[in-house]
Amino acid sequence: MIEIMKSMARQMAGFLMSAARVAQTEMEIVMMTPREFVSKTLMGHEGGLSLDKADRGNWFGGKLVGSKYGVTGAALAAFRKVSSITAAQMKALTKDESISIAMQDYYEGPGLDRLEWNAVTASIVDMGYNAGPRTAIRLAQRMIGVDHDGRIGRFTEAAYDDFVDEVGVKPAAAAYCERRIGYYERIIR
Repeated sequence: MIEIMKSMARQMAGFLMSAARVAQTEMEIVMMTPREFVSKTLMGHEGGLSLDKADRGNWFGGKLVGSKYGVTGAALAAFRKVSSITAAQMKALTKDESISIAMQDYYEGPGLDRLEWNAVTASIVDMGYNAGPRTAIRLAQRMIGVDHDGRIGRFTEAAYDDFVDEVGVKPAAAAYCERRIGYYERIIR
């Protein structure tokens, strides 16, 4: 069973990591704005309403409210600054509001907008949308050799720029991909 889970994690990780979970080339990612990336990529594969009872992300306040476009009840409530969300409210969540949540909570809020937009940054945003932005940032910080506190500050920003300039975008994206795969493999051990 563990070997099956590991194989599934590797397959999933391989799918998720390829050019920041998209079939677009590096140039296409760079040509997109971060908002377009979120709209076309993150929202494109996250899909519509999920009411899977086995998915912990579909529960909020002890109730099955679902998730939509990858937005959980907790994320929606925080974005709207309310204490509860109903299944009907989740069902009515629009793609535009989901994009706004992703931009605020997974790109601008954690400071990823301070990094040059490229395939590596897109992959960090994508990872943050799935595992949380602090986790995604810590993986990048370990890769570039700075204190891995999960925050984008001036040292992380400068080290990131230097790392990408030194090794190139494609090798940096591949290195981050390897870290993502390792993260998911550790989860299933």
